Amino acid sequence: MAAVRRRIESVGDTSWNRRLEDDLLDPDPGGPWLPLLYTAACYVLPAVVVFVWLLTLDGAPPVGCVTDISGGGCESPRARAFGAMVGGMPRFGMALASSVAIATLLRRVGTTWRPTTVALAAAVVGGGLSTVMISAVTGEPIG
Repeated sequence: MAAVRRRIESVGDTSWNRRLEDDLLDPDPGGPWLPLLYTAACYVLPAVVVFVWLLTLDGAPPVGCVTDISGGGCESPRARAFGAMVGGMPRFGMALASSVAIATLLRRVGTTWRPTTVALAAAVVGGGLSTVMISAVTGEPIG
């Protein structure tokens, strides 16, 4: 029984002995800033991917497009997508800010949660909260 106990208590090779439960008992393995960084990454990384995709769109107006009398009306797919992305920045910023605030709150309340767990929970709850708040303020239905 003692050999089994020794095998369970030490993890890794002989130069790195520690109890398996040490990872579970550490109340703050990442510090207070790591969940905030991960929460911001949950928003920024997809935005960067969308921006890179936006750069691959065609920058020329569609063939056969007829402009209006003022010379406008023919936008390239890239210009239209870029305009939509810029138009959505206030909502994106509100969702990011609410998620970071929720990550701060969750980190204080759930001291045993891992930083990635806090970040994912904060991103989901913050995104949903900002969607409901925007819908309540603007009067637009959700969806």
